[in-house]
Amino acid sequence: MTYLCICFVFLIKAQQVPIYTQYVFNKAGVNPAASGTDINQTINYIFGITRTMTAFDNAPKQNFVNFSYTIRPPRSYHYWQNVGAYIETDQSGVMANNNVYASYAFHLLLNKNIIMSLGVQAGFRKFLISTSLLDANDPVVKKTNSYTYSYPDIIPGFRLSSKKFFFDLCARQLTVIQQKDIIKKNGKQVGGPSYLNPNIYIAYGRFIPVSHDFVLLPSIAINNAILSAPNVDVNVMLYYNNLFGVGISARNTNFIGGVFQLKLLKNLSIGMAYSHSINNLSSVSPNSYELMIGVTPMGLNTKFTGNRAIARCPALEF
Repeated sequence: MTYLCICFVFLIKAQQVPIYTQYVFNKAGVNPAASGTDINQTINYIFGITRTMTAFDNAPKQNFVNFSYTIRPPRSYHYWQNVGAYIETDQSGVMANNNVYASYAFHLLLNKNIIMSLGVQAGFRKFLISTSLLDANDPVVKKTNSYTYSYPDIIPGFRLSSKKFFFDLCARQLTVIQQKDIIKKNGKQVGGPSYLNPNIYIAYGRFIPVSHDFVLLPSIAINNAILSAPNVDVNVMLYYNNLFGVGISARNTNFIGGVFQLKLLKNLSIGMAYSHSINNLSSVSPNSYELMIGVTPMGLNTKFTGNRAIARCPALEF
């Protein structure tokens, strides 16, 4: 129980937004501007799960599903649009939140190589507390509101991308800053108000052709909550042709791990990540896992050719 309380306090204070090791695979989930950047993929569908510090009871867990549809203009391909929906659940100990968003992205071809994208997610967050894990005889628990809503939650995003690089910029918790406390007694608030810190997400990656069949993708993602230390993820992936990719990852001085991504079918890819704790939790809960599956009826079957071309990989066009 002591460990659970320690993790609960840490996560509530330092991690109020979801963080993924495979942020390139789930690019539309971390930045709405990245949804539908490939004009040839009319329909995109991806879902995934994350299980952190699995040795603990009621350890942190995340689930998400994302669906989007690309709207191509009848003649001009200088711009296109994408609409979709994103649903996410995040649970840690007695606390959980469910997020539901509608998404829209506008993509503009600046020249034949660079795409500028603007996107937004708009929806609500439902914060819950599991009273089954608390003392049912506590008079405060008996009169607890088990959930509360925060809305409208609007997430703007910006992206520049090409076959050589990508740059993401996204802001979260700008419109939802203070939430009503869940626990009340006789209609009165118990404790102080709860705050959601504004969060800035920045990511950059570079596609480096190694040979005709191999491409190297080093990338970095920074989740920076105001008044908190940033979470910095560094990934280095090596992709072979259209078939699979392997890589290593690190997050601050907390986790190191490996990533494996595989194209199973013409339109089906899977990504798996394992993270090992290297901080003080390593002796009691060293293991974290992440699984993502993406279905794209179009795309992932084209190989760029030429000495300086970049082969598509299972993660780049979700």
